[in-house]
Amino acid sequence: MTNAPIPEPTVDELIKRWKATPALRPNAQSVRDLLTEDYKAYKIPIRLMEPDGFEHDEEVRRDLIDSLYTVTDPVVLENLLAGYRADEDAAEFAEETEFYWRELFDGDIDELPYRVMSAQHALGQRVSILLEREGTSIAGFKVYGIAGDQLTERLIALIGFPVRRPQDPEDGPYMRPGDRSDPAFLEYLELAARHGLI
Repeated sequence: MTNAPIPEPTVDELIKRWKATPALRPNAQSVRDLLTEDYKAYKIPIRLMEPDGFEHDEEVRRDLIDSLYTVTDPVVLENLLAGYRADEDAAEFAEETEFYWRELFDGDIDELPYRVMSAQHALGQRVSILLEREGTSIAGFKVYGIAGDQLTERLIALIGFPVRRPQDPEDGPYMRPGDRSDPAFLEYLELAARHGLI
């Protein structure tokens, strides 16, 4: 008896499973619960992340900003960083660390909290998650920090990429749910299946 690998589901199978599941967008409280329970995230003021009010961030739909959560628990961060550190050059990381800490006090002192958070994001000492909400559902998110890849994948699996509205910037990432030619939708399907959500 051999243990043959289980074949990957086809796009048709994934779409069929997706159509049989509940609505794409989870309610806001279920996403907040995921962040606080599984990642020990806690809510912080949105203004700390972007002192300019997200004016220059085309990945954030400002009219939908709901809340900002951050993860600083060392055990959670170590788990999130596991894959990243394997590919990292120690000397290069040491140089980047020194650069970020030396640059902290350049510029407007009122932006110091933002610069500290940015340095922590770049050095794997913090991951932050900005949530976008439409009605009672989370419609999008942005993850900040080098340790955020695993969390980003989980949130894509749960939420998907946002659907572009006419007033949104043209650059995405956006998806067209149900469109089998859309790479973002196919990525969502793959991640949702990998995480057992469809």
